[in-house]
Amino acid sequence: MLLKRILVAVGFIPVLISLILWSKASFFILVCLIIGVSLFEFYQRMRKEGENIFLPEGILLGLLIPVGVYLRGEGVLPILLVFIILSLCLRQFIHLRIRQAFVNVSLTLGGILYISFLFSYIISLRDISSLGARLVVTIFFATWMGDAGAYLIGEKWGKHKLFPLVSPHKSWEGFIGALLVSCVAMFISRMWLFFPLVHTLFLGVLIGVMGQVGDFFESMLKREVGIKDFGKILPGHGGVLDRFDSLLFTVPIFYYYIKFVASC
Repeated sequence: MLLKRILVAVGFIPVLISLILWSKASFFILVCLIIGVSLFEFYQRMRKEGENIFLPEGILLGLLIPVGVYLRGEGVLPILLVFIILSLCLRQFIHLRIRQAFVNVSLTLGGILYISFLFSYIISLRDISSLGARLVVTIFFATWMGDAGAYLIGEKWGKHKLFPLVSPHKSWEGFIGALLVSCVAMFISRMWLFFPLVHTLFLGVLIGVMGQVGDFFESMLKREVGIKDFGKILPGHGGVLDRFDSLLFTVPIFYYYIKFVASC
C-alpha cells in the first residue's frame, strides 16, 4: 500500500506543480476535473435505495462554481448558490415525486457545497497577486505532508485511538504527527514565501488540524454508507475525493487567513 502511494505521488505531483505554475487557465482546468470526478464519486457512493440524487445536474451545477469564481471572483458565489438551490428545487418539482424529495435535493446540494464550493477557493488563492502560484503549492504541500505524517506515524506508533467509531485506524499519535509534519512543511515553505515566523507556526498547526478534520469528516460519510473508499482511480489512495478530502477543509481556511490575517 505504501509503495503504491509513493508511486502515484511520484507520477502525479510533478504534473500538478507544472499545471499550477504554467498558467491560471491550466490550473483552472485541473480544478474543474478534480471537482467533476469528485462529485461523480460522491453521488455514486451516497446514493441509496429510494433516493434519486440528480447526478448529471449536480455535476453540471457544481462546475458552475469554479467557472464563476474563475471568471468573476468569489464575489459571485451568493448569486451562484441562489441559482443552484432554485434549480435543484425546480428539478425535483419537475420530477413529480414526493417520496424522498427533500433528501434528493439535500444530498445533491450537499455534494456541491462540500466539494465544489469549498475547493473552488483554491482558484481565488491562485489569483492572489504575484504569490498565487506559490500559495497554491504551499497549501498542497503542507496539507499532504500532514496527511503523510498522520499515516506514517500512526502506522508506526499509533496506540491510542482518536475517534474509533468514525475511523478505527486513526490515533492520537497520528494526529500529533500531522500537526508536527504540517508545521515542518510550513517552515520549509518559507524558502519561497518568506512568511513571518508567527504566521508560519500558526498556519502549520491550523492546516494540520483542519486537514485531519477533513479526513475524519469523509471517514464519517464513508461509514454512513458502508464503503472503504469513494473510488479506485488512484492506487493506494482510493478515489480523487479520497485524495483531496483534507484540502476541502484546509483550502478555504488558508485562503481567508492569507487574505485577512497575513494581508497578502
